[in-house]
Amino acid sequence: MMRTGLALVALGAMLAGCGGGGTPSGGNNAAPAAAATVDPMEAKIDALNDGQRKTAFFRAIYDADYQCDEITKVTERPRDNGKRAWLVTCSDTGDYYVTLQPGGIFTVSGTPQTKTRMPKGTKILPPGTK
Repeated sequence: MMRTGLALVALGAMLAGCGGGGTPSGGNNAAPAAAATVDPMEAKIDALNDGQRKTAFFRAIYDADYQCDEITKVTERPRDNGKRAWLVTCSDTGDYYVTLQPGGIFTVSGTPQTKTRMPKGTKILPPGTK
């Protein structure tokens, strides 16, 4: 099953502080042909620190209607049809495959895990009580 997480808003807000990249005045502005096909969002994601990157992936997973209490590991995978991809491991639900689509949209796929629920009738006691 594949779900698309539109994490543009969260990712855009986090990337806003990364600065814009205008071209310098004067000089040779020509770029190599291969660089023209790279999505500019890739550089912005690379500029994020580890915590910000995990937050972006967490938001993408959450927006795709999956559960993830905490991201424990992010592993970059080989490109998927030319798109950047990561394997994101959550502490409670396993792995999700996250792909960066053009324009900064993440596609999240994985096996939805059943959300953990307490058995009916379970009483939650305040800390320090038995």
